[in-house]
Amino acid sequence: CADPPVTYAAGFILQSRSIWVFFLFLNYDILIYVRCNNMKEIKNKTIYTPDNVKKFLEVYYFEKVKVPRLIINILILLVIIYFFTKDNRVLLDYTTFIFCLFGVIELNTTMLPKLNYHKLEKAKDSVLNTKIEYLFKKNNFKLSSNKDEYIDYSSLYKVLETKKAYYLYINKSRALIVDKKDMSDSDITNLTNTLKEKVPRYKEK
Repeated sequence: CADPPVTYAAGFILQSRSIWVFFLFLNYDILIYVRCNNMKEIKNKTIYTPDNVKKFLEVYYFEKVKVPRLIINILILLVIIYFFTKDNRVLLDYTTFIFCLFGVIELNTTMLPKLNYHKLEKAKDSVLNTKIEYLFKKNNFKLSSNKDEYIDYSSLYKVLETKKAYYLYINKSRALIVDKKDMSDSDITNLTNTLKEKVPRYKEK
């Protein structure tokens, strides 16, 4: 929101009978300014349930390999076309074709995210079932788990928003999950607008 316009200058040319109009406009401008610059604090509690983590791993994977996946899919398609147009096929051709089919399945399904989830399940420091409390403010937010930590919106690498969650990327490989499940529509709207304004890279999926 812009700073309140300098309406007081118009007050000098108002007649005495309309001086109240001057104060009305002045107070209205100040009210708008205060509302725009005092974002309501938004509280959120997120549990890193298996479903939440699985969904994040899928989003993370497909976002990370988007360009390489496109290039590799094109190359695999060319190999498959070559396989079907070749007259005299040898064992190497069949082996290559099978590997290409496996590559298509691996790249374009949730196979790798599922493997990553199973690795995460077995990890000693697994984040599964971690509870995080968030407090979103005007320029930063607080997250509380084992300790309190404050993060400025402007320092985030990027934000991905889906229908069910926000993914706040601290860097290219680490992100925080914010579940929308218990958030009101107004809180979602306010937080979305704040993140769009404050975070350099924002994307809706």
